Amino acid sequence: MYATKYDKGHWFKLHLYFGLRIFNDRVGEPVKRLESIDEIVDTYFVHSSPLRSKIYVTLGSFFVLFAIIGIWLPGWPTVSWAVPAAFLFSLSSEKLFRWSLTNNYFGSALFEYYATGKTLSSHVKTIIASFIFGMSFFSAYFVWEISTRGDGTLADTSSWNGADPGFGAMTIILVGLIGFWYVLFQVKSR
Repeated sequence: MYATKYDKGHWFKLHLYFGLRIFNDRVGEPVKRLESIDEIVDTYFVHSSPLRSKIYVTLGSFFVLFAIIGIWLPGWPTVSWAVPAAFLFSLSSEKLFRWSLTNNYFGSALFEYYATGKTLSSHVKTIIASFIFGMSFFSAYFVWEISTRGDGTLADTSSWNGADPGFGAMTIILVGLIGFWYVLFQVKSR
């Protein structure tokens, strides 16, 4: 089912660490839905060295703390913090990985995400990509307004007296476009 380290080289390790299901994307076969917690753990859990496990558990715990804050604080995301926590737990602690898939607050969303092969529905991908696109350009405009244009006028570029020649705004646009492309074309749809 998975590529082995002998016939795909380093792709096997990348698959384990980043969750890429390369065999399905290449061949075009549908993603098999995993039905139980045990199947998900068997598929996605990876043993790490003791030092890495401690680092991953610590980072994952911070993400869980932020997710718990999101349960009670309006506007603060919950599942967005829980997904990286589950990923870090999948690299470090089987017990915490199982807990992240079964807890009452965000376990069902994480279970669905992992059970469907780490896919998103098409409408969710469109919403995420729209937010990335909008916020990137909104942020880039304000960075340009403050640090590039300064006190100058829009039509006269020689009057722009900001300290940044535009690298900050262009970096934000570039990173936003990469995120936009990644969500739309690299994340698989259900």
